[in-house]
Amino acid sequence: MTQIVVVAADATFGQRVRAALSRPDGDGVLLWEKPLAGAADVQALADRAPAAVILGPKLGKEAAFSLAAYFDRTFPAIGVLVVAVPGPETWQRALDTGVRGIISPVATDDELRSNLNRVLQHARGRPAPAAVAAPEAPRARVITVFSPKGGSGKTILSTNLAVGLAARAPGSVVLLDLDLQFGNIGYALGLTPQHTISDAVSVLDDLDATTLKVLLSRHRSGLYALCAPNEPAAGDAIPTTAVTAVIKLFASQFGYVVIDTAAGLGEHTLAALDLSTDVIVLSDMDVPSVRDLRKALDALDVLGLRAPTRHFVLNRSDSRVGLTRAGITAAAGTTVDVEIPSSRDVPVSLNEGRPLLSDNPRSPVARHLAELVERIANGNGHGAPAGRGGGS
Repeated sequence: MTQIVVVAADATFGQRVRAALSRPDGDGVLLWEKPLAGAADVQALADRAPAAVILGPKLGKEAAFSLAAYFDRTFPAIGVLVVAVPGPETWQRALDTGVRGIISPVATDDELRSNLNRVLQHARGRPAPAAVAAPEAPRARVITVFSPKGGSGKTILSTNLAVGLAARAPGSVVLLDLDLQFGNIGYALGLTPQHTISDAVSVLDDLDATTLKVLLSRHRSGLYALCAPNEPAAGDAIPTTAVTAVIKLFASQFGYVVIDTAAGLGEHTLAALDLSTDVIVLSDMDVPSVRDLRKALDALDVLGLRAPTRHFVLNRSDSRVGLTRAGITAAAGTTVDVEIPSSRDVPVSLNEGRPLLSDNPRSPVARHLAELVERIANGNGHGAPAGRGGGS
């Protein structure tokens, strides 16, 4: 069975696709060398019943997106990926033409593998449950905090969310910093970590639950944290596969996994979203932030990342900038779930490394953050996870 058809790409790229899918013998990957000049040519390709088609760089961006739109209209079951330089215009074209993913011409092997696995998983869909099955253990809640723009308050929100959940389930909450270049959860929590995610990656082949726990920093609230590397260059060296392995291991040991992310839709963030049960999307009270959020949510839909429960948090919601809640809802395409007001308490708490929910719980911001904690803890459509202690 042909899984992937690669169009308008050289043999080297075809070999990279085969290697990414662990198909060195070529099984399941077809390098299409015929032209796609009309409907009959596309039909001949579609007759191979591939799960996905990669439109390579030799086509050119305009031709690739035109073909993608045709596939979307005529063969919607076939996922299409386009090889192009990512950017706002490229993503907008992807949204308009039903493309399932953008592959950079200089993508790493990990990034290529991640894109391919994502589109294949979407093509397969979710398997139907067996008629008779043993009851499963409660699934961990994996909660990713995401915003397309920097400076939106992700770190304040993720650290306070983790602190609030730890108050309910001590020892069952772990916080992961996926802002791998400039992450600050250690600073926000007043921690001086002895180990970071770089240490986990360095022993990845031997990483198990016991080893991972040794690398965690414990906060006085009862939560555990795995902090970002101390140097930005170290973050660049962390592969997406390692991030996936760490998150899965956390999910097997903790009831709640809270993930802080870098701005935008990088591969590490997409890997986290792919494993998440919940995603908290965060925006400021301004038109560019809300529009960027709408584009990001549309991009997640295109990539097939629709499964997580989404919670829309509007930060600095009391800013008087001529926008209404109704206007924000319309522009973002989703309703506001929690509003966080502006307050000088926020930068003070960050500067002092003292989360508001533990050190200033009566502040207006803390009360609204507590609403988010309540929303997550109460399930909002999920079964609440059983507490699973993460440390001794």
